[in-house]
Amino acid sequence: MAQPMLRPLLVSIFLLWLSGCSVLQQQRPAEAPLNMSEREQQLTAMQQFSLQASVGVKSPAESISGNLRWQQKNNTEYHARLSNFLGISLFELTQDSSGSEIQIRGESYRAADTSTLLLQLSGWSMPLQDMPLWLRGLPGSNGRDVQRDEFGRIVSFNLTDSTGIIWQLEYQSFFSDSLALPKRILLSSSDSQIKVVIRSWQ
Repeated sequence: MAQPMLRPLLVSIFLLWLSGCSVLQQQRPAEAPLNMSEREQQLTAMQQFSLQASVGVKSPAESISGNLRWQQKNNTEYHARLSNFLGISLFELTQDSSGSEIQIRGESYRAADTSTLLLQLSGWSMPLQDMPLWLRGLPGSNGRDVQRDEFGRIVSFNLTDSTGIIWQLEYQSFFSDSLALPKRILLSSSDSQIKVVIRSWQ
């Protein structure tokens, strides 16, 4: 009589063991970040990349949330689109050899200073000129008061954008690979806050 009673128990233990193995296989172990100089060399060398992120903006003018798709084509050219959760475009930004263009509410505007133009058109701004750098976790030549963690990763710095707004950028978390690309970024000024949560890098 003992064997029929033990059989369901053994089957249950075996199934639990299998499910435990599958969970362990799905969880990718964290890699130690590269040393500071090697990591930043590789981040600087990333001339082509794309990412998708969730963005939340709180400013005196308005509060919005949406999805950001950023496509970096080379060192100076990129295309970005911020849309709301219904898929309606809030703004599109293109930077190429002919200059910068912003599309807002179906209208196109060209300007040398996209941050000022965005502020004039929407009532809020962000440091767009240095965005290809700070998305990767690099302060660039305009970054000040740079703080690092025990791995040498930059966790915060200050930046004055082209409109004169002073921003503090804080990297709240990183992806768990050797390059440790930013995952959660918080930008704060005297009256505005922008949260960027990056879902994927390519």
